[in-house]
Amino acid sequence: MAQAFDAAPVFIRADLRAALNRAHEHQSETGDWLDGLQRLAVMAEARHAWNCEFCQACKDALSPYTVSGAHDHLGALPASWVDVIHRVVTDPGRLSARWYAQAKTDGMVEDEIIEVISIAVQAVVVDCFTAGIGMETPLPLPANSGQPQKQPLRQHRTDAKTGPGWAATIAPEDAGDDFIDFYDNESHFYIRRSLTLVPGETRRLWDLLNNLYMEDPRLYELEGMVRHISRAQMEFLAARASALLGCYY
Repeated sequence: MAQAFDAAPVFIRADLRAALNRAHEHQSETGDWLDGLQRLAVMAEARHAWNCEFCQACKDALSPYTVSGAHDHLGALPASWVDVIHRVVTDPGRLSARWYAQAKTDGMVEDEIIEVISIAVQAVVVDCFTAGIGMETPLPLPANSGQPQKQPLRQHRTDAKTGPGWAATIAPEDAGDDFIDFYDNESHFYIRRSLTLVPGETRRLWDLLNNLYMEDPRLYELEGMVRHISRAQMEFLAARASALLGCYY
């Protein structure tokens, strides 16, 4: 069955095309804490956030907390979810411990926050890639079967501990047998560790990111890897995008 990126107007190497198709299709499938319909609603809200006038006012302000108002939203999700999605999409450079704590105060379970963030990030990544290669945007939302939704397990990981940032994460030394393989790569632990409170969602996110970038960034050159630009060009593009988008990692 044809998938979204099979009709791309430019050549996409096979592993990346498969990863993009998986990322797009997985949004309609039951996750760790959200069912498929909720995940699709998060994806749709992430796309809608770009048109939110309140978000633009917050983005233009010295601090987002100096602006009063409400998000323009699609009406399918609680206000706390909408705020998390909109802030991640439109103003990620100024996310803060205060913002994260407020989401929990407003009723979100921490595990829900993590899955919502991952879905929103993947939606932005896929849509930006789609626009960048000249495909019609946005892609249609992935099809949902319409059958009764499989319920997520919603199991909190007891091996997760708060830190080193605001969220609870699974440290490499605490990872159980079902997750220790995620830390096979000894580099960039902290960025890989950031959403590990929800391991299944973490794997979905990094399945996409590893193919867009590389699984092991310790490589100085691209021996054995199929890429059509050099490692130096990759890092230049990453640095420029980070500067424009306020990514301070």
